[in-house]
Amino acid sequence: MPKLENWEIKKFWEIFNGLSPADGKLGGDKVSAVFKNSQLADDKLAKIWSLSDIDQDGNLDFEEFCIAMKLIFDTVNGSMKDLPESLPPWLIPGSKAHLIQANAAVGMGKNIGTSADDDDEDDGYGIRDMNFDWYISPADKTTYENIYNSATDRFGRVKFDGLSSLYDDLDGVPKTDISSAWNLVNPKQFETIDKDQCLVYLHILNQRSKGKKVPSSVPATLRATFSKEVPDYNLQSQQEKMQATAQANKKKGGFGEGYLSKYGSVSEPTKEIDYSDAESVEWEEARLRKKLIELDNKISKTEREIKSKENGGSSTKETSITKYELEQLLKYKEGQLRKLRSNNNDPSHQSLSSLTADVNEIEQQVNVLQQYLQDKQRELSELRQQVQA
Repeated sequence: MPKLENWEIKKFWEIFNGLSPADGKLGGDKVSAVFKNSQLADDKLAKIWSLSDIDQDGNLDFEEFCIAMKLIFDTVNGSMKDLPESLPPWLIPGSKAHLIQANAAVGMGKNIGTSADDDDEDDGYGIRDMNFDWYISPADKTTYENIYNSATDRFGRVKFDGLSSLYDDLDGVPKTDISSAWNLVNPKQFETIDKDQCLVYLHILNQRSKGKKVPSSVPATLRATFSKEVPDYNLQSQQEKMQATAQANKKKGGFGEGYLSKYGSVSEPTKEIDYSDAESVEWEEARLRKKLIELDNKISKTEREIKSKENGGSSTKETSITKYELEQLLKYKEGQLRKLRSNNNDPSHQSLSSLTADVNEIEQQVNVLQQYLQDKQRELSELRQQVQA
């Protein structure tokens, strides 16, 4: 099964961080230059954006950016012939699995994840007769992320006691309900929870503070996310290097208002880095690798045609020598391409434009070789006709 490799995630993080994200996200204006460097058609780039912007907020966070870059690279280097109509399961981050299902349900005009709790009686705490709504709006998600960023440790984990100040601001919510919500998102009873668990946990507390019941279970997709391994998008690096700025909501009574006013988080200033050259190198590398494969196939085809000749005279010997020289040159260029990745910052290495020119020269020589072979085959055919006459 395909997957995102660690070296790909690191490369995408460098590009993402170099584009100076705001509150952990990149808008279309910031990613457009990178996307257009791929030289893909606008309709394909639009579809990639639509597939990647899972929460449909018009921005890409790091997870969504990884998805977009993976789709673009696989399309450029030819490993993906057609873009999928929906994201494959291996490319969906665990923290957004519920959003995928929510988007599908909204498109069908349905609500998802409704609690199966049929007990409609008031329990003495002023709980209203309502089904639990699992949908997290963009505004609520921003609030939850601000709270998470202020409470997370350097490993991206949150302890139960790390939110104790928030619990004090939840008027009318008993401690038993707070503990029940924690157990729902933490079925394995670990000491800490990760980001996606924390966001759902805060959403349950928010809904409870508005008078809704704490559900007795979570939707199947969330239950699987909380209990099983999920794709590793290296979110620890994201949280260590970039903490979203907490914008306190001044409206009295808003969820987490008191907590955020005490523990607002400030994002670290991002060093301005020009990644335009690096982006061009990545796209050019993918295109060169594809072109080298095509050249290799063309040489192999020429080799098969040479071997199929019935008369192996001097012309065949000359052609074989030329073919051997081209193969050696091709191996040399492949070695240069391998060095390109590790020596992008070395001023002594050959420029991309020079490497591209050499590859084009190889292609021209292969074409000359094929024409030469066709001429010799035509001469051989004429000689045979003369002998038969």
